[in-house]
This record gives sequence, structure tokens and C-alpha cells, in this order.
Amino acid sequence: MVSHVLGALIVAFGLVNVVWPYKVARFEEQLDAIGSKRSWDEVEPAEWKVTLTRGIGVVIALFGVAVFLSV
Repeated sequence: MVSHVLGALIVAFGLVNVVWPYKVARFEEQLDAIGSKRSWDEVEPAEWKVTLTRGIGVVIALFGVAVFLSV
């Protein structure tokens, strides 16, 4: 039972990274901009970071499916 809930949460987190990789990567860049001289409204993620975010999201979602299916 717990593995089903945990697996579903992991899948949901992974799918957020897959569906909205630009927004997730931009949010990470905004967190990185805290304390710097650049305004957090001006930061943009690099294309490689958006692609990496999507790829990691796929891996996380697949791991969530594996957790969900384990009994």
C-alpha cells in the first residue's frame, strides 16, 4: 500500500519535469540567483539544462513506476 502511494508521488514528480522542463529549470535558476546581483526575473536556463531536466524527469517517472509495481 505504501509503495503505491510513494510510487504515484514519484511518478507525479517525474512527470512535472517531463511536461514542464523549462519552467522547472527556470525555477532552479531563480533559486540559484538568490544572493547574486542578477535579478531573478532576468535568469534563463540554458538549453542543455532544459534537456537534462526532461531526461531526469523520464528516469524519475520510470523509477516511480517500478516502485509502484513492486509488491
